[in-house]
Amino acid sequence: MHRIPIQSFPDVVNQEILRIMKPSEVFLASRTSEKTKKLIKRNIYRVDEVGVKIARKHYGIRAAVYFQIGRKSCDVVGFDYIDHKNLCYFYDWKVYKEYQFLENTVIIPMLTNLFLASSWPPTRLQIHSIHSYVCDVFNIDASQLSVKFQSEIYHEFFDVGTVEKCTMTDVELESHRSMELSNHQKNINLLIVEHSQEIIQFGSKDYYRHVPTVIHRNAQTRANLLLTRFQGQHGLLENCFLSDFYVKALMKLWSENKMDNLVSMIAYQASQRPFDYEKVFEVLDDKMGNSEGNILNALRVEKLSEKRIYPYESIITQEHQFKADTFDCDGGYDVVRNSDGKRATIKISKDYFMFFVWP
Repeated sequence: MHRIPIQSFPDVVNQEILRIMKPSEVFLASRTSEKTKKLIKRNIYRVDEVGVKIARKHYGIRAAVYFQIGRKSCDVVGFDYIDHKNLCYFYDWKVYKEYQFLENTVIIPMLTNLFLASSWPPTRLQIHSIHSYVCDVFNIDASQLSVKFQSEIYHEFFDVGTVEKCTMTDVELESHRSMELSNHQKNINLLIVEHSQEIIQFGSKDYYRHVPTVIHRNAQTRANLLLTRFQGQHGLLENCFLSDFYVKALMKLWSENKMDNLVSMIAYQASQRPFDYEKVFEVLDDKMGNSEGNILNALRVEKLSEKRIYPYESIITQEHQFKADTFDCDGGYDVVRNSDGKRATIKISKDYFMFFVWP
């Protein structure tokens, strides 16, 4: 068998070779030599994100480094932390050669007792080291750490204040671990709550209300909580059980400068779920008629005729594909705050509620 001298190939050929290689193969190839790693860095395809997934398994916990292109995610390399009461041994992944493969992912086994506080510092060091390495290979800034908790929340895997983007399930949002995460990781810039298949007990937990950007895929009744308590900038809520009471409450709170960070809120009603949006129209139309007894006394309501497109600038566009007319504000109601003249546009129907604050 002849060796193929890929170093002698033109970049366009190496780019095609890398494109058909599995992510784990790219990782292993980068480990063969510094020269090969530089070749890969020069020719590798663009990825949007390199992050860490944490999932509970029957034998312990798997921490996998993944990359993401659009909404497609691929695992590259992972550690299997196998629960063991008596042993605690960490391999140096940089010299470890007995890799295992599972579903096209490089897996490195570890024996550890994750109930011991002494096991967490080397665990965090390992994950930080291999995440930084994969980021380097794929030319991504390692300081912008993205984390996905696919089952339970294990914030102990990461140094305090290092997580910028976090994904969890709607079940875990109500757990005590969610509160611990919010205290441990105060620099989260984007929180994504995914829809699980489990039965959810909705409560009044709102630890995440100060996160600048929140996407909730299965908001249901929790949508009303966010409409009135959110202190971030951008919200996207799906599968909502919207109520006219809470929609009007948001408008009142914003008019009184009690939600002053808010830039945009987009809430999509659950299919086949009634939303009494006409009652919101009644309040807006009543206020547009200069009613003195209206709950929106701190603002005025207008309906402009000119064509306007709202200049939506949020990282949510990297996670959600909006319909073409989402930010078309024709026919929407404008509310103008009396205190400072700040203007927002409201779009509302049986299927959604949208609130856009103009720059």
